[in-house]
Amino acid sequence: MERDGFVALVDAIAPLLGVGNAALSTFRTMIAMTKPSAFKGGSQEPCCYASQCEIAHKRMVNPSRIRAHERELEAAGLIERRTMANGARSGFAGCGVYFTRAIARIHDFLAMRDQLEVDRRTHTTLRGLRSVHKRHIKAALSDLIDALGVTAEVQAIIEAYQGWPDADALHRLSLADLEAHVKEADKLCTSAYDLLSNVPESSGRPAENERSYIQDTSQDPNPVTCNAHAIIRSAGKPAHSDSVDAPPAGGASCNEREDRRGATERNTEYLAKLTPQQLYRLCSEEMQLYIDGRVGAGYPFDLRAFEIAAEMRVPELGISPSAWAKARSELQGGAATLAVLIIDAKTSGPRPHVKSPGGYLRGMIAKHREGSLNLVGGLIGLSQRHMEQADA
Repeated sequence: MERDGFVALVDAIAPLLGVGNAALSTFRTMIAMTKPSAFKGGSQEPCCYASQCEIAHKRMVNPSRIRAHERELEAAGLIERRTMANGARSGFAGCGVYFTRAIARIHDFLAMRDQLEVDRRTHTTLRGLRSVHKRHIKAALSDLIDALGVTAEVQAIIEAYQGWPDADALHRLSLADLEAHVKEADKLCTSAYDLLSNVPESSGRPAENERSYIQDTSQDPNPVTCNAHAIIRSAGKPAHSDSVDAPPAGGASCNEREDRRGATERNTEYLAKLTPQQLYRLCSEEMQLYIDGRVGAGYPFDLRAFEIAAEMRVPELGISPSAWAKARSELQGGAATLAVLIIDAKTSGPRPHVKSPGGYLRGMIAKHREGSLNLVGGLIGLSQRHMEQADA
């Protein structure tokens, strides 16, 4: 490993070694004063012969701070001090700060960096799951307040929800604390939906305003306009494309969509009537495993199971966090989950139809902006594909 690569590796794992930023800066200064060739093998050991006063001058700190940093770095196993009896260092006498001990631990450091990357991905996934739970608890509370008012049970859920840390605070939570919080958030959502399921059917609301399985939590459920969200406004449009990685398309202007109101409403009805069992059959085996695990743990078999499975599949598909965040922001009301379900199913199998899941998702977002995203066509295509495989 080159010297610069070794420094970058130490930078990445410094928190695990208990090395602070100040001591890490001193480490960089000292290792920059070594010969790069000493890191490439041979009999010469990489060593910094500079005195503490010289290092302090370069760092623009007091020499006493350098002494403290060296003790911290030595305790972390990054340096070894070999000095004369009076603490002096000399290249002629072979006395100074050596980095051989750290180099000998290179494989341990690499394993630590890999674990850090795994933890980082897990942390990102858990924050995404908390985002799912937050959307669900807000929707459930809205329905509960409409149906029951602020009863003691509803107030208890509201207070528990208000105690959740905000999005910025999530980044500062340890992995263990974040995992515990996400589990508690999931349980609170389940409690809210359990309470909602016990609300008498005669809630006094018109039947057309009742929430369907595919929910639109951001739009008025009344007649569809050109600004309605993707699941509503994309229904009824054809899904033809010559490109393997092109998402379902078939754009139409606002006037054309208005002319097709009847077809749009029929396909919207199709989406609203989708059952968990029907969606489950369209999922990839990997997504089905996540759903099975959640249902097996005692959670209900509902849209939340699919959303959480989608969150888990996104990093496994290689979709970047930025692309997924944009999809969740723009494809609301369950549309982002359906998009991942379609992409995941088309990516898996003996004959994958999607080579770049991330690129396909960005394409779906672009189609949504144009008003031509066709999730219904994608789901119908998956259904036909399953029928063909069954016949074969």
